[in-house]
Amino acid sequence: MSVDDVDRRIALARRAVRAYAANPKVAAALIGGSVARGLADASSDIELDVYWSSPPTVADREAAIEGAGLTRVYAEEDDHEWADGLLVGGVKTDVSGFVTSTIDTYLDRVLAGDTDAELQVRVTALRDGIPLHGHAVIEAWRTRCDVYPEALAVAQVLEALDLRPRERLEMLGARDDVVLLHRDLLDGVQGVLDALFAVNRVWMPHPFHKWLDREATLLAHRPDRLVERIRSLLVASPHDAVATLVALVEETYDLAHERVPEADVGPLRAAFEQRRVVGA
Repeated sequence: MSVDDVDRRIALARRAVRAYAANPKVAAALIGGSVARGLADASSDIELDVYWSSPPTVADREAAIEGAGLTRVYAEEDDHEWADGLLVGGVKTDVSGFVTSTIDTYLDRVLAGDTDAELQVRVTALRDGIPLHGHAVIEAWRTRCDVYPEALAVAQVLEALDLRPRERLEMLGARDDVVLLHRDLLDGVQGVLDALFAVNRVWMPHPFHKWLDREATLLAHRPDRLVERIRSLLVASPHDAVATLVALVEETYDLAHERVPEADVGPLRAAFEQRRVVGA
């Protein structure tokens, strides 16, 4: 992280937002991602979210890009998002455009317990982002997601801790079947981290847990030496990697049982521990 890298990217984002904000259909805009969190380095992109009161036309998007004298790298869209990749002062800038009603719907879903990780990414963009336009609009969204919903904690714990059984991990380790084993190890780490965010009632900032060291600081309740153990299992021998993951999983079941009692993890733990093949 460099303060200069962060400050330069914030200044470039402000330049881009001025061009978007000239359109009265733009209700709000913010900087998200590593720049907003003060983690950006010389390789970091700028993530810019632009919220439109009604769907932008091609002309609307082109006017903003041309008005700021920017270079487009890519343009994509689907039913919910308009994405433009731009070069702003030589820094790649990913502009994600949403209609405000879409964000309202996303918040409705996640507050009701929808575990789609991308919904939480949108929440953390709002909560961690630096507002550059439409501060009142962004503040109203932030207020809606001040409290992490219990329905989400329960649903995410049950989904995240539905893991491949210990027996399979040990089998792949004994066979030294490293490609399949490491797929399962990563899935297990993903499940542990997803569950820990729910246990702590903390919104997940990234679907695949980028910036792991920073993420771990958000988790008051976690297995001891969480990051150190995750790092070690990714380079350990198959036997040691499996043992480390199994211990992390078991400790996470304990935390989930203690801190999210409404989520019955007993059957999931039994399935994880079940042995289907008895040694000859």
